[in-house]
Amino acid sequence: MSVEVGQKLPDFELFDQTRTSKSLKAFSGKNTVLAFFPGAFTSVCTKEMCTFRDSIQNLPGNVVAVSVNDPFTNKAFADMNHLPFPILSDFTRETIRKYNVFHDDFAGLKGYTAAKRSVFVLDRNGVVRFKWVSDDPGKEPDYAAIKEALAKL
Repeated sequence: MSVEVGQKLPDFELFDQTRTSKSLKAFSGKNTVLAFFPGAFTSVCTKEMCTFRDSIQNLPGNVVAVSVNDPFTNKAFADMNHLPFPILSDFTRETIRKYNVFHDDFAGLKGYTAAKRSVFVLDRNGVVRFKWVSDDPGKEPDYAAIKEALAKL
């Protein structure tokens, strides 16, 4: 299933870096940047999450990140980079498959599935107002476009 601008994202229930279960509904009532990334501690993912920490985070709303890394790795990644937002663990790969934002055989590793670098900007009601999905794991999102989408909400 592919979710498009103007639609609501299906809910999920994932563990954050403190092993606390979080649903997408838990972030409703505020504008939300939902950012999927392939893997903690990789150069592009670190740069992206630190950019969200330093710029997007200052806008009104939530930043929520999702990777297939386990909660323990996500905690170490968040701690090392002083990331003040939740990093959710989709270790079962159910959510990335539900949202159709996944790479099979990622980085040439047969059988390994990771999240595609993707960003959804949701309004207070959980409706997608901006969507960006990349097949290139080395490509960062257009942060200015994300900020602009947030500013319109």
